[in-house]
Amino acid sequence: MANETEEHKTRSHKPSSSLEAVLEEFEGNSTIAELVKSTPLADPKAATEPIANIQHRPRRRSSVSILQTLAHSHLLSTSDARRRNFLVGSSRQLPENAMNDISSCFPNGRLLTIMVVTWNTGEAPKLYEQNFTPTARETAQPKERMLDDMCDILLPTCIDYVSDLIVVCTQEMSASKNRTDWEILLQEVIGQNHVLFHSVHFGTLSLCIFLQRNLIWYCTEPEEDIIKFRAVNPIRTKGSLVVTFNLFGTSFMIINSHFDAGEGTEGRSNRRLNFQNTLDKLAIPHEFVQRAIAPSRSLVSLVDEETLKRSESTVSLDTVQNTGVDITKACDCILWAGDMNFRIEMNHQQALDHCNENNYAEILLKDEFRMLQQKTGDRYCDFKEANIDFPPTYKFNLRSNDDTYAKNRIPSYTDRIIYRDKPGLQIQCTQYKSIENVKHSDHKPVIAHFRLKLKPGLHTGNPAYGKFNREVYKRGCEQRERHHSLGVGVENNKKRRQPITNSSTCVLL
Repeated sequence: MANETEEHKTRSHKPSSSLEAVLEEFEGNSTIAELVKSTPLADPKAATEPIANIQHRPRRRSSVSILQTLAHSHLLSTSDARRRNFLVGSSRQLPENAMNDISSCFPNGRLLTIMVVTWNTGEAPKLYEQNFTPTARETAQPKERMLDDMCDILLPTCIDYVSDLIVVCTQEMSASKNRTDWEILLQEVIGQNHVLFHSVHFGTLSLCIFLQRNLIWYCTEPEEDIIKFRAVNPIRTKGSLVVTFNLFGTSFMIINSHFDAGEGTEGRSNRRLNFQNTLDKLAIPHEFVQRAIAPSRSLVSLVDEETLKRSESTVSLDTVQNTGVDITKACDCILWAGDMNFRIEMNHQQALDHCNENNYAEILLKDEFRMLQQKTGDRYCDFKEANIDFPPTYKFNLRSNDDTYAKNRIPSYTDRIIYRDKPGLQIQCTQYKSIENVKHSDHKPVIAHFRLKLKPGLHTGNPAYGKFNREVYKRGCEQRERHHSLGVGVENNKKRRQPITNSSTCVLL
């Protein structure tokens, strides 16, 4: 319990040190502000009072804990409840109620934070061999290394707070291993404040979406689709996994792709086809199309009413393809990650020399994706990518103890995270980097951290009603507790909690 409290504090904003600061923090909620005024804060003089006086003082709940509780609660007035419109879709919800819903989760205009991870694991055997629950501290070293690596990927120190939405895209996962074990490992590392909102697996590809617990009530039912690039291949290593959902009034599309490899003209041509097929052959569930288009009618100018009706009347892939409309443009925000296998058009030694000099800008001048973006009218231009200031993520020599690129293979930025947003959404990418110390695969994991302001409102089309994977959450928490009891994965535990020696006084406040 003590450890859970410490973890919660590290993920929360530091409490205000004065009444004025607290009132300023909660000025957007009049009810909370009034409660703050009526709740006296701890008197700084109390720290200097004798212990005898403290012991006779009546016990009361900590003011800080009260404020923390109020910060995460939303008080619904009886009059609003009697109107029966406080959890209704955006088309019928009163504006003030829609704003109250989003303000309760994001006070003072706080932005939604998103962490996106892409990693080609290369079917790393150690990734699975080390994912076990040790029975004794002596046998826990491999598991501890695994947890440390996963923390570097999912909870990087370059980001101050755990993101609200965490998206994990992996490629070349071992097809013979149970994906539930992978989900449980992710849940264990991310912690109890998040739940597995949705996951989809296809062959060696996996897409897992974790969401902060208090946000699951404001989501629509997630809907998925799978685009296969190799229909005949039984191993199913190439394709795109797509999940769509709404959070409050903002529609999201998450894509995890693994494009064809190859450094020649044929490889580049196949990747362009993979990219286009993901956009054109995507049979988005029609409930999502109606939710995304109906409130704004933003796509009416792109397609006439009869065409729209035909696309909504059948799930046929051919029908959607024949409309000539990129349905993905109905989404407010698209986050697209994966091993896209983009290559560098220079020889091995040239790329290596630039890497040794940290001259990544010169490498990117010959990057396949960046060169396609410069072509006017190309569909790659619709997507944005943050500045790359890290070495190429492929291909590393696993037989070497130090991080060296494989001989006769051109280092390339194969692992990418791109995005697209509607005008006015103003999504910001605050971090874009590779996790260079993780060495399980010949690819390095890549992470991107985003911030965006959600639109208020809820949709009635297909609400999720707080749905999440309870079994993964339960087993992840249990595994976390067992490992904690063995001291596995607990960083600097001795430094955080120094024992009190030569003390015989117990003080209860």
